[in-house]
Amino acid sequence: AYQGSGAGAASAPAEPAVDAAEEEVDPAKEAEERAKAKAEKIQRYKDRGNKAVQAGNFEDAIDNYTTALEYDPGSHVLYSNRAAAYCSVNQFQSALKDAQKCINLNPKFAKGYGRKSAALCGLNRRGEAMSTFQQGLVFCPGDAGLIKGLHELAPPKPEVKTEEGVESHVKTEG
Repeated sequence: AYQGSGAGAASAPAEPAVDAAEEEVDPAKEAEERAKAKAEKIQRYKDRGNKAVQAGNFEDAIDNYTTALEYDPGSHVLYSNRAAAYCSVNQFQSALKDAQKCINLNPKFAKGYGRKSAALCGLNRRGEAMSTFQQGLVFCPGDAGLIKGLHELAPPKPEVKTEEGVESHVKTEG
């Protein structure tokens, strides 16, 4: 049968036969690939933030951690890292907010308490900083960083001369 050469006569080239199984997309595999790509992006921005901190580029670090948090808003580590970067540029209120978010996400992550205490110290709230270290020790008993931070904030004990002229420290309550 003659089809002629009119406008409707042109036909598309024949598609190669495709296996029906090839056409079907595995939703689980697709989701896994998306999750892997997302995790790679998060890690890339976290790594860039860490490198920026090491180079002293804290604003750049904050930007990279912020981008990573857009992909993973449930990461206590990213909030902790950004809190540290905020402290480094004296943005203590922002640091405090991030440190508290870190603690809320993972109360057993000792660094979160250290970050919160550092922000509180930056805001001249030493008493609250000491309480934060103590709270951290409830969730992370024996953590060396929290113990050290608490001792560094504790007021020095007054020295008293004994009869032999040897200095001793007086125990104080509190």
